[in-house]
Amino acid sequence: MKKTPENQRRATIHDVAKIANVSIATVSRVLNKPENVNRDMYDRVMAAASELGYTTNSAGKALKIARTRTIGTLLPRLDDPIFSEIAHGIQETLFAHDYVGFLQTSGYDNSKIFDAVFRLLNRGAEGLLVFGRIDDERLLDFTEKNRVPILQIYSYLEGNRIPSVGIDNYASTQKIAQLMLQLGHQDIALISGPTKGNDRQQSRLKAYQDIMKANGFKTTEQVVNPGYTINDAGQAFRRILEENQKVTAVMCATDLLACGVLAECRKLGIKVPNDISVSGFEDVSFASLLYQPLTTLAVPSGDMGRYAARAMIANLEEGQKLTSMQFETSLIMRDSIARAPGGSNRAA
Repeated sequence: MKKTPENQRRATIHDVAKIANVSIATVSRVLNKPENVNRDMYDRVMAAASELGYTTNSAGKALKIARTRTIGTLLPRLDDPIFSEIAHGIQETLFAHDYVGFLQTSGYDNSKIFDAVFRLLNRGAEGLLVFGRIDDERLLDFTEKNRVPILQIYSYLEGNRIPSVGIDNYASTQKIAQLMLQLGHQDIALISGPTKGNDRQQSRLKAYQDIMKANGFKTTEQVVNPGYTINDAGQAFRRILEENQKVTAVMCATDLLACGVLAECRKLGIKVPNDISVSGFEDVSFASLLYQPLTTLAVPSGDMGRYAARAMIANLEEGQKLTSMQFETSLIMRDSIARAPGGSNRAA
């Protein structure tokens, strides 16, 4: 018979050591000082802890004596304005309700985030806010087995097994694509952020591909690598021009990518929007301050963070069920797009 939370005793450090075939001291080092053990040993112990649903006694004791009033947030990175805006919304809400927030970064690939989340739980996090769709089955099984309250934030994911608070990335991207088509653009390119384990960029890329196909137009696309910079976005734009010299519009799946494209246009002497139209996604703080103010989609990131934090607190304090909530994006028209130029044909 499969053990369930009702008939399974709480796992101990002895159980983890037995499953991993290591000493109790080794388990302790892995959980408390992972930098002092080799990767193979770390993986063995973490796999055993995951299988057993084990968290350290420090977190367990804190929960028995008095609640930790701590919520963990997992973000891809902190140097992107959209992530810091969400984090700010979460943190100010937690502070107002006498909660502490732990922030952890894990990169863009949500198929490998178990270790990062496990550390948050080991430090006493009572609930989790995870940026984007969780694609890590190991984490999903662990949180389900241990009944950890968890919300996916930023992306609205209808029908997903974990509640989500966010926007429809697919439908939002098609707002920009429809605008470009209405302005007469046919050779439209897209620059996407990293897509592996990243539902936001996957949805935006798919939306672009679908609408171009539906209208009988060729796709021209570039996907940048994780950890990309503004310069990487500029290089992606150069590759687009090499592939299709007739491109008259570039949709960028983030404002940071659009910033790189605008900078590259300036270097190449390409006039925006007379020669080429450029759009972004998210309407971060610098979007209106660029040398050519950016047409983009506004995402209520701070509001999403505050809503998610309030929902998690209500779950922990009052037992309110966590449910999904969709937020809307709005098109912000600025000076970086215009009607398609007639007969444009530039060399890269």
